[in-house]
Amino acid sequence: MLNKILDASIFWSFDLSGYLRHEKDFDETYEFPKGSHALITGGTSGIGKAATLEMIKHGVVVTITGRSASKGESLLKTHPEIKFKQTDMASWSEFDSLINNIEPLDYLVLNAGGMPEKFSTNDLGVELQFASQLFGHYILAHKLSLAGKLKPGARIVWVTSGGMYLKPLDVTTIYKNDKYDKVETYANVKRAQVTLLPFFKKEFPDQTVTAMHPGWAATPGVDEAIPGFAKTMEGRLRTPLQGADTILWLLSSKKRIESGALYFDRKKVSPHFFWFTKKSEKQREVLENLLRGSVTSKVFSKQQP
Repeated sequence: MLNKILDASIFWSFDLSGYLRHEKDFDETYEFPKGSHALITGGTSGIGKAATLEMIKHGVVVTITGRSASKGESLLKTHPEIKFKQTDMASWSEFDSLINNIEPLDYLVLNAGGMPEKFSTNDLGVELQFASQLFGHYILAHKLSLAGKLKPGARIVWVTSGGMYLKPLDVTTIYKNDKYDKVETYANVKRAQVTLLPFFKKEFPDQTVTAMHPGWAATPGVDEAIPGFAKTMEGRLRTPLQGADTILWLLSSKKRIESGALYFDRKKVSPHFFWFTKKSEKQREVLENLLRGSVTSKVFSKQQP
């Protein structure tokens, strides 16, 4: 009963104390077949980096992407076994080079994120957070599948955020947003990722597709994007590896992992805490059509939904 009360509080669940409490029920260690292949987007820092470093300890061949060449090169100096490909997830034309030079994958972690200070779009008119974290990740996964670079049974993990629990989906801000707020937009994109899980399950029937949120972890991204939150929560944030734990578990667990489900601290959880976020389901079809159009049309529609 106490655990249920603490989990319902959110604060005492997403923070470090929540992880330490939940960890007591963990009954598996990470086990990866040596020589298996993984691609982790946004793997040069934070949770992506933590997952990468843990996987290479187990002999996984890991390719990471990142926008910053300097961050990638710095990581390679200490871990030369990692493969790095500089890639901007909002620049979809860059994906072919990455895909052509990668081995068929056992694991795909769609983790890259970021919060631009001002509203901006990619060259096809899509707001950058949507362009990279939603459309870019879907297009990359779709292209990998078409190229035969996703093995049957491969596990795909979308890294979302607990911030989406406070945000109903708003598809009207994909192309234009006069009241742009970086944190609210980030939560909106993460809500979109979770809302689309049933769609992703259908799109990748030969793979297992899940999403997870890491709780509140201390990462460079948090420090840069929401420094006030990082300062207020000092000493109460999870480590990057603790934040990455459910990613690693979803990739390696021998238990049945349900495709199309959302996980937190190794348990399947509801995508909704509050009633007002459930209206997101009504907008799912709009997003599904936009995603299908992004990979089937030569010219991506710039029309506002």
